[in-house]
Amino acid sequence: MISGTGACTAPAIRRRLVAALLLVLGALVPAQAFAHGTLRSSVPSAGSRLSTVPHELRLNFSESPELTFTTIALIGPDGATVALGPVQFAGDARRAAVAAIRGALSDGTYTVVWKMAGADGHPIPGRFTFTIAPGAQGFAAATPAAPAGEAGASVTAPGRAPPDSHHVAVAMTDAGAFDSESPLYVAVRWLLYTGLLVVLGTVVFQFAVLGLLRRRQDPDSPTVLPILMPVRDRAAAVGLAGAAVVAVAMVLRLYAQSYAMHGPERVLDGSLVISMLSGTVWGWGWLLQLAGVVIAATGFRAATGGRVTGWGIAAVGAASLAFSPALSGHAASAPQLVPLAILADGFHVIGAGGWLGSLLVLVTVGLPAALRLDAGARGPAVAALVNALSPTALGFAGITAASGVFTAWLHLDAVSALWQTPYGQTLLLKLAILSVVAATGAYNWRRVKPTLGVGTGAARLRRSASVELAVGALVLVVTAVLVATPTPRDLTLMGP
Repeated sequence: MISGTGACTAPAIRRRLVAALLLVLGALVPAQAFAHGTLRSSVPSAGSRLSTVPHELRLNFSESPELTFTTIALIGPDGATVALGPVQFAGDARRAAVAAIRGALSDGTYTVVWKMAGADGHPIPGRFTFTIAPGAQGFAAATPAAPAGEAGASVTAPGRAPPDSHHVAVAMTDAGAFDSESPLYVAVRWLLYTGLLVVLGTVVFQFAVLGLLRRRQDPDSPTVLPILMPVRDRAAAVGLAGAAVVAVAMVLRLYAQSYAMHGPERVLDGSLVISMLSGTVWGWGWLLQLAGVVIAATGFRAATGGRVTGWGIAAVGAASLAFSPALSGHAASAPQLVPLAILADGFHVIGAGGWLGSLLVLVTVGLPAALRLDAGARGPAVAALVNALSPTALGFAGITAASGVFTAWLHLDAVSALWQTPYGQTLLLKLAILSVVAATGAYNWRRVKPTLGVGTGAARLRRSASVELAVGALVLVVTAVLVATPTPRDLTLMGP
């Protein structure tokens, strides 16, 4: 370690890198973000009966839509799709999208099927109907689309052909079967969160658990020292595996997002995918995640070769990964205090990783290494590992709880929203499962921990810790559902 005036230690460098990362995150967050978008009104209005044939569809959303990802389809009484012009802003009204009706209309009931996405990239679908009465005025060829360059002209993304009504109809038909709340997308998010917890837990285990173990080690009683080096190397391998899981989940998540946004026919359209990554907060979060997983994997790979500096690199990558989910979830679309919401979400992920992730590393790496020692050293080695993990897990569980309370306050409109809204009910389910995790941890602390010095203590700990981790996996499933559920404040901002 370098010392002296003007020198920087490795921990100081890591702290500065993390601080710089937080500043970059603050700069990435827009000055004002909106809740998940929805349709507030339309022309023609939902359920209306018209005596005059409309020449355009106008949809007024609760937030400014990303036109690249906004589609509108009009389905006639016979089930055929009516030709529409490109989706465009209604002049200066940045929350209103219009599409000229190009096809001929007749009397009957029409269905408008739409899909939009705001800056956070969450696709929101919807539909409504209106009826043209028999004998209505204006049965003639529909109005052509506005020429390019005029006010309200189409802002189709570069390299992207204007979506024809057939593709729009196909994409919207499939949107209800696969969107951000579908079981498959939930499974992809669960896989991502599991990988994140492994990466973060490995870093916490190295710096907090093994670091505390080294500081507590009695030089005159080197019982634990033989397990430190093998545990550190195997933990790095676990972290590398966690980074690989994140990488796989990211690829699946990008495919799932493109499928939900663009439909099956254009899911692999390169120009659309690039626009999605570069033009939305969701895309920025994905790119931050990509940078984080590359950095973390590089660090873990170096650490498996015995290079201590690799752990510092892995820590920077893990911090990037911890804050990336916030940019594609409720935090990025919070109605207020967006930077604090981003930070709280990131610390919530860090807390969960430091709590459950480090426990996973203990069970899969730490305990097996300790149990390979001589019979007389096993008990003390297991006890030393658990005694180092206990304060670490408790501290990170506290971070998880504190950040979770702040996030709940930010998104809940009232206490009654806990049982009156889908978001609140899902949150209560998460809290109920978390209480089981906490109870299992308390059992480990009060009943199992005192027996670690005897032969059966380690086996009991592995069983109870495995139960705690299994229940923790259920928490991640509920979390994967929760992040795509509209919050009560979202619903309030959406209006009637």
